[in-house]
Amino acid sequence: MKAFKSPFLNGFIDLFIPQKKHAIAFGLGVLGVFSFAPLNFPPVIIASLAGLFLLWLEAESRFAGFKIGLWFGLGFFGLGVSWLFSSIYVYSGVLLPLAILMTLIFILFLSLFIAFSGWIAHYFKDSKRPGLVLTVLFPAVWVGGELLRSSLLGGYPFLLVGNSHLETWLAGYAPVFGVWGMSWAIAMSAGLLLWLFKNRSWFVASMTLCLLWSVGGLLQEIEWVKPVDKPVDIALLQGNVPQEKKWLQSEFMPTLKSYVSMTKNNMDADVIVWPETAVPAYYDVVERGALNSFIKDAQLLNTDILVGAIAGDRGSDYYYNALINLHRPTDRYYKSHLVPFSEFFPLNDAFAYVSSLFDIPYATFTAGGEEQTPMMLGGQLAGLSICYETAFGEEMARQLPDAKYFITVSNDAWFAHTFEPAQQLQEVQMRALELGREIARSTNTGFTAIVDIKGKIKQQIPAYETGVLRGEVQPYEGLTLYAEWGKLPVLFLLFSIFAFMLAKRYFLTGRL
Repeated sequence: MKAFKSPFLNGFIDLFIPQKKHAIAFGLGVLGVFSFAPLNFPPVIIASLAGLFLLWLEAESRFAGFKIGLWFGLGFFGLGVSWLFSSIYVYSGVLLPLAILMTLIFILFLSLFIAFSGWIAHYFKDSKRPGLVLTVLFPAVWVGGELLRSSLLGGYPFLLVGNSHLETWLAGYAPVFGVWGMSWAIAMSAGLLLWLFKNRSWFVASMTLCLLWSVGGLLQEIEWVKPVDKPVDIALLQGNVPQEKKWLQSEFMPTLKSYVSMTKNNMDADVIVWPETAVPAYYDVVERGALNSFIKDAQLLNTDILVGAIAGDRGSDYYYNALINLHRPTDRYYKSHLVPFSEFFPLNDAFAYVSSLFDIPYATFTAGGEEQTPMMLGGQLAGLSICYETAFGEEMARQLPDAKYFITVSNDAWFAHTFEPAQQLQEVQMRALELGREIARSTNTGFTAIVDIKGKIKQQIPAYETGVLRGEVQPYEGLTLYAEWGKLPVLFLLFSIFAFMLAKRYFLTGRL
């Protein structure tokens, strides 16, 4: 009796049977993570991508390019987003085998974007023009993959390689092209280095590489925005409430008392900020009960106290992850970009069983409107964002040019002592650099910080400690090119390159 054979099944199984080159791709992916926070060694990602491009260049088929990209992604995301396991298993109450499976599925999902990039890279590859392939095609393919990953199904913009080079000359591209421009410059640097050493095109490759980095350095000298008025005196509270205690009834009053105490000790500040959902309950409930007298006092004083809470009617199916100004409780910001499978479940009916596996309080938030306006805080209009929203520069840019600075809050206790809190701070640094606005960040467990318009950390307090960061945030006016145009220039460049590649392929082969 003949064994059953299926080309599709055999191909699928073959994907997960690594050869030597796939093990190398996996190792290159792991290596690339060392460029990001908290490890912070930027040159590594260039070497990592150069190795990936070499493997793609030598791939003998589209399937081979796909498989190389897949294994690179499994190493890259397997280490880089391993923090997801912490939130699923430790804090969401999911059984260990299922938590491992769900984490692996997520890593595989992210890896598929790099895998398809490998397929496309081979589809357009021209073995007669390796310089064009390495310096134009492969960087475009990489950036296109990052853009798709950051847009589809709500977007998952984790480990965008541009975030790794905030301390290099390439940071000059951020106010012009955003993180996408930096990713492109990094990928192009990898391609140029590979072209330089593989094909001995010393003069052209080295001169182009020098030009690429020099332009980035010169762009850093441009003052895209200018300071306006005096700095805002701000107090950022860090309660350091462990996630396993956050929603316990026994911890409710101690949590509120801690934040109220820190607030009263800083009432001379212009703005006081509590972290995301620092109030572990509906705002309307604590307004009438536990915080009633405190809120009444806050309304009489001239200090803006911005608190993270849950807004909505207790008996309603609609409630929001909110920031509320106690000084004027009608001033509210509702989080608009929710976290999939944490704050909402896509296609809720289809994922009803999956959602039941998570023990997450308030796991089906309602999204706020996309066109919310900045809030007057400390005498200046402040743009606001909550946690995951800081990964999306164009969404934050909607509040410009009105917003003179930004306040963002987060509860990173979900990912305590993993890479995630440091990675998210790195994203905040990128947003400040892209948008030309200082950002004050208040978090539950860390990292609470103030970031300047160059993406540098002005002030920070230790993570995983209770404390207050007291500092100044300088308001700015004006727009960077990225804040004005978003990713349109990068999309136009990508469209032009792939249109050229398609036309070239058609004229050479007579088919697309």
